[in-house]
Amino acid sequence: MQRSQSILKFFSKLNKTYLGMSLGTLGLLNAMSLSAVAEDIVGNKGIRFEEDTIVELEFIESHGAYQSTFGVIDLDSCQADGLGVINFDSCSKTPLLSEVKASDSFDTVYRRSTYETDLQEGRNNDFLGTPGDTVPDFQTEFLFEADKRYAFYLESQFDGKPAGTVYTTDFFNSQGNRQALFNEEGLTTEVVAKRRNNPAFDANKFDALVNGGLLINLDDTGSKLVKTVNEDTDFDDFIVGIGGGYACNYSQVNEATGQE
Repeated sequence: MQRSQSILKFFSKLNKTYLGMSLGTLGLLNAMSLSAVAEDIVGNKGIRFEEDTIVELEFIESHGAYQSTFGVIDLDSCQADGLGVINFDSCSKTPLLSEVKASDSFDTVYRRSTYETDLQEGRNNDFLGTPGDTVPDFQTEFLFEADKRYAFYLESQFDGKPAGTVYTTDFFNSQGNRQALFNEEGLTTEVVAKRRNNPAFDANKFDALVNGGLLINLDDTGSKLVKTVNEDTDFDDFIVGIGGGYACNYSQVNEATGQE
């Protein structure tokens, strides 16, 4: 995959790539080998960049009954047991976006789920959490170091008790379930049903990250408190916008910096 030229040329001066928001307001360790060929990879198989890369992230909204924290896990920092199984307690985690409450206003957990995403017209807005309210600090950034293996995680609690953790890398979730969708298109109930654990949608999303950005739609119900039969898998429990490229005229950069 090739970076867009404007981004590559400008930020090679700084020896970093910067992927900023353009979305408006919007186990086994060797399983993360990702690819034998050096390339930028973003998706359900993992996250890795060829160069040090700063990515901006913005909380969009949430629709989960849990109070959750979204962050990055450095998989190269993890320790494994004799069988190669990761001890996630040993991994370096960086919290990025944290809810201070489950939703803007109190909502009951006893109302039956519609089993549909709330990101479409006519949505129910159950457990709606918004930037500035449920997540006061809703914009941040993270430096991904070159060639390191990463994943995003969502760690949740309910009534002050741990409610489980899910990962954007399928392999690390219970039974290898997909708990996150990387989307550059609109998400509807039909799209969710089609993309859940479908290998046809395992494409590398790096180009979309650079050219307009991505939404990460997480579903928290692969956790300790919900039985499989009750999982709604609507992928609207916690939504984060990431990336997008700032277009830059290379000649103007040269004039400003005096560099070739």
